[in-house]
Amino acid sequence: MTQGPLEVQEKRQRFVFDQRWQVAKYDQESPCKALLRALPGSKAIDFCGRTSDRVFLIEVKDFRTHHGENRERLNPSTAALAREVAEKVRDSIAGIVGAVRTSDDRFWAHVGKSCGSPAVKLVIVLWMEIDSHGQSAQQMKPRLDAHLKKLKEHLRWTGAHVMLLNEHVWADDLPGLQVRTVERPQA
Repeated sequence: MTQGPLEVQEKRQRFVFDQRWQVAKYDQESPCKALLRALPGSKAIDFCGRTSDRVFLIEVKDFRTHHGENRERLNPSTAALAREVAEKVRDSIAGIVGAVRTSDDRFWAHVGKSCGSPAVKLVIVLWMEIDSHGQSAQQMKPRLDAHLKKLKEHLRWTGAHVMLLNEHVWADDLPGLQVRTVERPQA
């Protein structure tokens, strides 16, 4: 866990968290590693963050390349992406609860207790970049809304506020967080 300001790159996205945030790259942290040792095949979200009044579980997907192999995941009617993210959230919450019970790390203790407390807002974010194909943010929104609807259905069991964000649509909805694309190296 690191107190902001913090800059982290995940895939082609650079996430800049300001001083309001405490952030862990969950898939590199001890709760995730312990869960993977105990239950190989478990899945993990990319980031876990907290501010003074919220806990965030953040998954990052960048579908701007490799369209063919992601066709099913990008079709909201299949709900494949929503299931994938819900499984990552489920397994990550299990790892976080395990950390609360077996570790004295204050960050994970707070996050774990917050996940179970209705007094703290739990926010699950899918940060999803897709090709705009020249579309404006307003033109992209219906497609993203369809994914968000499926995501909310699959995560209803958490009681969390569920968001789908990307750089062009809803990019400024998380105070203290800026996200920008890192250009691919030229071949």
